[in-house]
Amino acid sequence: MDELALLKDFRLEDAAAGGAREHARAALQAAVARQLRRRQRTFVLVAFVAATILAGGAYGVVRELIVGGPAPEEVRQQPARFGHAAELIPVPHPDDPQLDQARVAAVLDSSVGTVYLFDSPNDRGLCASTWIEGDRGYQGRLNMTSACGLAGQSFFAYGEHTYRGNPLRQFFGHAGNGVTRVALRFGSRLVDVPLTGRWFLAELPEQPDEFLSYAADGRLLEHHAFLRRGPVLPRVERPHQAGEARELAKIEARDGSETISLSVARASDGGWCQIIRSERTSNSGCSVARPAADQVGVEAMNFGGAPDGVLLLVGPVGADIATLQLRYQDDRTANVPLRDGWALYEVERSDYAEGKRPDTLVGRDASGREIAAKSLPWHVSRAQLG
Repeated sequence: MDELALLKDFRLEDAAAGGAREHARAALQAAVARQLRRRQRTFVLVAFVAATILAGGAYGVVRELIVGGPAPEEVRQQPARFGHAAELIPVPHPDDPQLDQARVAAVLDSSVGTVYLFDSPNDRGLCASTWIEGDRGYQGRLNMTSACGLAGQSFFAYGEHTYRGNPLRQFFGHAGNGVTRVALRFGSRLVDVPLTGRWFLAELPEQPDEFLSYAADGRLLEHHAFLRRGPVLPRVERPHQAGEARELAKIEARDGSETISLSVARASDGGWCQIIRSERTSNSGCSVARPAADQVGVEAMNFGGAPDGVLLLVGPVGADIATLQLRYQDDRTANVPLRDGWALYEVERSDYAEGKRPDTLVGRDASGREIAAKSLPWHVSRAQLG
């Protein structure tokens, strides 16, 4: 095993919060013993210095951030909807981590800097979320990676990331009920992954072949193979505009202060291109499928995004739908105008509030018979509304 692999094995051991110095000492002793058998003494001294620096850095991080304590305010203030901050009416995302409740689960001194593992609930179980200190994206948001699963079961994730031009291969997750040991198989070699409570976080030299977990009596409880990358598939061309766009609808939004138009063109895959424009912004795409004759293809659009955008209902309806009606949570109804089978409709800002929101689109044929119904993404049952 080369020195890079040795150091990354050390970081894997050092992911356990309670014994950074002990793990460092054990890894150091093993490293020195191996190197004495294989290398000259001068090189052993270099390995000794590198391991000592890593141990000191890890111990300082562990003292600074207490495992089991609340996550930093910056993490907990991430939008609870986790990446859905543009939604003018929040849509339920039961699988998303509820980061406002996040706590520190483990800390790792990796080759690219300090990596934090935060645990938090979601509506179905638990989530593990990692963040490389300083890694930020759009508008300064933290770039975080998450894996979620049921509270009583093991779940994990492996990913290769690049931060400031340097690669990081990280492995993290949660040990299920009855698991006392987690290991990874690399070919014929088995490497234990330290647990911090029920959580684990490690930097690896390469992708493992298999995940294994064991009970206290040594019984194998789980084993899951890691999927290897398959052959590179041919690049699929994205749909693009294949015909001239024509304007179908125009509305005066925001009490007449903003004109919004809808234009439509054929797409290269047989669907539609949809272009929404106003004086403030625009939104276009060529992935609108042609709906079946008795299907509503109209979707909710956060045009401009929260908090100052406009909520639109826009898209096509099937050929058999002659009229489109919108039902609200408070039993109001409104007719959604159609032109050549397309709708463009503004939801008033006063109707963003729970209990007043638009709820279901109803399509009727020429005789007035209901032939289609489509719930909007934030739809809740009447029982939930109380």
